[in-house]
Amino acid sequence: MPRLDAARLLAWRELQSVVAAIHRDIDDDLRREWAVPLVSFEVLNALRDLGGRARPQDVAAWMRIPPSSLSRRLDRLEEEGWIARHRDVDPLDHRAVDVELTPRGRTLWREMNLSFRRSVQARFASRLTDDEIALVDEITRRVDHHDRPAD
Repeated sequence: MPRLDAARLLAWRELQSVVAAIHRDIDDDLRREWAVPLVSFEVLNALRDLGGRARPQDVAAWMRIPPSSLSRRLDRLEEEGWIARHRDVDPLDHRAVDVELTPRGRTLWREMNLSFRRSVQARFASRLTDDEIALVDEITRRVDHHDRPAD
């Protein structure tokens, strides 16, 4: 196994920096157009990809975040009427909750998704060739050590 030399450490720091900058730019685009942050869109997107309804821990796993960091996001989305929490999931466990996209949430996701895709295209995808995209995909799969639910 190669040692963590200066070149590898620099590559790691650059990757983090570039991804964070792109994330901020996409967030700025969505806030400017929708007054909704990227983190909220990501929750809607996760729910949509999970079939429209899921347990919070499954949403967190899809997003690759700790479940504890999802609660405030869910609170805000519920206040806006974009998601609904259902507590009637398990009669034996009254703490069990499912989260579901509401019709308003589905509409918002559909409309925001166009803006999101446009921003990702401008800030990332259009700057790489098909071969480079394949290489990025290969690299992320190689270094990924977390299981992620299938799309």
